[in-house]
Amino acid sequence: MIKYIKLKNYKSLTNLEVDFMRTRNRPKDLILIYGENGAGKSNFATAFYTLYETTRTMSSSEMLKDIMKQFNNSDDNHISKHINDYFKYLKESYKGIEEIIANYKTIDSKENMVLEFGFKINNKDAVYKIEMNDNEIVNESLDYAINTNKTFCFKLSKGNKITINDNLFTDKNFFSEFYLILEKYWGKHSFLSILSFEIEDKKKDYVKERTSESLFNFLTYIQEICTIAKIGNKKRFETTGLKYLTNLEEGEITIKQEKDLNQAESLLNEFFTNLYSDIKGVYYQREYEENKIKYKLYFKKLIYDNLIDINFELESTGTQNILKIFPCLLVACAGQTVIIDELDFGIHDILVEQILNSIKNCIKGQLIITTHNTLLLETDIPKNSIYVFNIDNLGNKLLLPITDFKGRIQNNLNVRNQYLKGMYGGIPFASNIDFNELIDSLD
Repeated sequence: MIKYIKLKNYKSLTNLEVDFMRTRNRPKDLILIYGENGAGKSNFATAFYTLYETTRTMSSSEMLKDIMKQFNNSDDNHISKHINDYFKYLKESYKGIEEIIANYKTIDSKENMVLEFGFKINNKDAVYKIEMNDNEIVNESLDYAINTNKTFCFKLSKGNKITINDNLFTDKNFFSEFYLILEKYWGKHSFLSILSFEIEDKKKDYVKERTSESLFNFLTYIQEICTIAKIGNKKRFETTGLKYLTNLEEGEITIKQEKDLNQAESLLNEFFTNLYSDIKGVYYQREYEENKIKYKLYFKKLIYDNLIDINFELESTGTQNILKIFPCLLVACAGQTVIIDELDFGIHDILVEQILNSIKNCIKGQLIITTHNTLLLETDIPKNSIYVFNIDNLGNKLLLPITDFKGRIQNNLNVRNQYLKGMYGGIPFASNIDFNELIDSLD
């Protein structure tokens, strides 16, 4: 679970610190983030995706090389014709540290970009920090409990200063090999990224047997944070941290995986028939070819007293977004940390309220969402779980729970009304626009 996050020179968030702790040293399990358009909500959510990306740069670099090699050796005219488009897409999808810095570091910032996260993992505290200049990583550190109490695990700084806890690796030969790789590649790749690549290159169990359980668990936790965030200028939604329930709309699987498809079908049937009065059934249309199954999601909908099979791709933007967030909501209940940007995108306010009211007492992990749905302020979601982005007249930004606005929370007042009146900030104050004047200016 996320205890706190500190960001410096990250996109529009040049100096932000957010505390998600409640009493008794436990992070809040449900957090709602409000703010006016452009305040930084999406940038905040994207920071968790960036953290994930920094653990994948070495693997991404190798994948990109392999894919481009296949493209260059291909005789396919279509691929050759669109090679530049393919390369651009691949570079966006498989980022290196330089691309991460170029995409996320605050424009025109002369100082380093810093991401620091405080975690509670398996009831143990952890702090991970990564700092980058305009070209590479210059500092990286992890404090976590290797045995019982929190201690330093590793600390790396520009200039080949590498300090690693003696208990972090259990095999001296593997540690020696890993240390040489660190000396060669660290800076262009993070410690965690290099370790992640070693796991893929040498197989999971091999590395797991030669590292401390704490280090392996920490990396696993980071890569299993489920994030739905808008990435890049085209606002592509990216999802991380899902091992199961992926490709729910359509895809291809082996016959052996059909039981997983049956389970997904059952879950979606239960979920959507309770959420929509006109959906009477959910199923996968299947085509069997040898040992493969091609599948597509369909709804049975009641339309003018007729039960009609509707291909899911014809459904509304809101319904498609509900399908996208559904697996993330499940894993939050199962114990994972989940961040969803614009949970309510295209979804009716009442449906969003119904979903959160249903899930709020089932979360065993942590669910952090950004939203504009003010109806949620009238539910019994704890007030200290409601955060608002505030921007002062100098453009400085704070993200605080509304309970920090002393004297503005009163039991007999409606919190939604107080928010809409600007009592906590985070709402737009636009002047009236004279559209007649705008039209006249076109002459």
